[in-house]
Amino acid sequence: MKRRDFLGAALATGLSGSILSKEVASSRSVDSALGKVGGLSRGSLEGLLDDCRYQLFEGYLPFWENGGYDKEHGGFMCYLYDDGSVENDRKDIWYQGRGIWVYSTIYNEFDADPKWLDRARRSRDFMVEHMHRGDGAWLDTVDRVGRPVDGIAIDRSNNIYGALFAAVGLIQFAKATGSSEDLELAKLSLRKAVERYEDPKYLGVVAPGVNETGLRAQGHSFMMVWAIPQLLEIEADPWFEALAREHLDALRTKFWNEEYGISNEMLFHDYLRIPSQAGKMIPGHSIEAQWMCMEEALRIDDESMYRIFKDRMRRLIEMTWDYPFGGTCDTGYSVYPSKERPAGPVLNEKTMWAQAEVSIGCLMAFEQTGEAWSSEWFERSWEYLQQTMVTDCGVWRQAVDRQGRDKQREGISIYRRGNFHQPRCLMFLMRTLNRMIARSA
Repeated sequence: MKRRDFLGAALATGLSGSILSKEVASSRSVDSALGKVGGLSRGSLEGLLDDCRYQLFEGYLPFWENGGYDKEHGGFMCYLYDDGSVENDRKDIWYQGRGIWVYSTIYNEFDADPKWLDRARRSRDFMVEHMHRGDGAWLDTVDRVGRPVDGIAIDRSNNIYGALFAAVGLIQFAKATGSSEDLELAKLSLRKAVERYEDPKYLGVVAPGVNETGLRAQGHSFMMVWAIPQLLEIEADPWFEALAREHLDALRTKFWNEEYGISNEMLFHDYLRIPSQAGKMIPGHSIEAQWMCMEEALRIDDESMYRIFKDRMRRLIEMTWDYPFGGTCDTGYSVYPSKERPAGPVLNEKTMWAQAEVSIGCLMAFEQTGEAWSSEWFERSWEYLQQTMVTDCGVWRQAVDRQGRDKQREGISIYRRGNFHQPRCLMFLMRTLNRMIARSA
C-alpha cells in the first residue's frame, strides 16, 4: 500500500515540541509553512502509520515465524528461502543482538504481547549461553545448537560490531524485564569493546592500501552514539555519558571533512585523515551517522548541533541521489576520479538499508523543523524503497541495481534476510508519526 499523498508541509501544531526555539517557530510564515507544498492532514499521517504497522506486523514478523526465528533453541537464522524455511542454520552474533533488540523494542513500545518478549528472552538465553566467551567478548558465529563454526564470508570476527549489537540487544531486553544482570553484561560488553577499539593494534578496521592498525571507523562512533543513550534511559552513568559525547564530537569534528563537505568512513588511530581516503565516503553510513547525531542532539537539547547534522544530512542526500532512476547510492562516493571509477556516487548498487536511513532521517527532520525539503525527500526515499525493496514474502530485499532490479551484493549470500534495518525503519517511522499525530490532536 503506497502513501503517495503524504507530501505536505508541517501543521502548525505539528511543530510544537520540536527543537525549534519559540522565536524561530513564531517567525515562520503560516503561508510558507502550509501553502507552498500542500496540506499534511492528520489522515495522511494516520494512513502512513497504518502502512508501516501493516508491513511490520503482517509482513515482516510473520515471515520470521516460518523458520528464521528458532522456536526450538531460540535465536535467529538469517539465511532463508522466500517461504521462510532455513537455507543455512548458522547464527551470527550481529543478528542475534539485532533480533533481540527488535523484539524487545516491539514489546517495549508498540505491542506488549508476551510472545514478543518470549522470543527476545529465548534468543537472549541462547546468545548468552552459547556465544558469550566471558568478560564481554562474543563468538562471531555458531550453528543452530550453539557449536562454534567458521565465520561468514565477510570476516567480522576482528571488529567490535558484534559486541555492540549484543550490548544494545541486552539493553532493550533489560528495559523490558528490569534485569540488572543483562544491563551489567551490556555495560561490560561496551566497556570491553571500547578497550579493544582504543588499542593501537586493533585490527577491526581495514582501509585498502593502508597497513597501519588501530584505524578509526565512522560506523563504530555512530554505534556508540546510537546505543549508549538507550542505556542512559535506564540508568544514569557519567562514564557512558562522556563516551557518547566523545563519539558525537568525533562525528562532528573528525570524520566530517570540511574541505569536501563529506563524511569520511576511516581515519588514522589519532583521528587524522588518511590521505587515500580523504576524498571518499560510504554514503549510507554517512547519512545514518547524521540522523543518529540529530537524535542525540535532541536528547541533550542542543539546537545548534541538531541543525549542523540536519544540514549535513540534507547535503549528503542531495549529492548521492540517483536523479534519473531514484534511490541513494551506498557503495561509494569519490570526490576525484580514479582508474577504477569516475568522480561522484557509485550508482550500480543501491542497498535497502541505505534507503531506510534516508527515510528515517528525513521524517525526523520534518517533524522537528517542518522544512519543505525534508517532506519532499521523505516521499522520494519512501516511495523508492516501497517500489524497489518490498517483496511478496514480507522481508525487504537486500539491494537493487541502478534500474531497480534485484541484485546480489558481493560476498553476501542471496539467501541472507535482514532482521534489523527494515523493522528499525518501520518502528522509527511509527514512533515519529505517533508523536506527530498526538501533537496534531
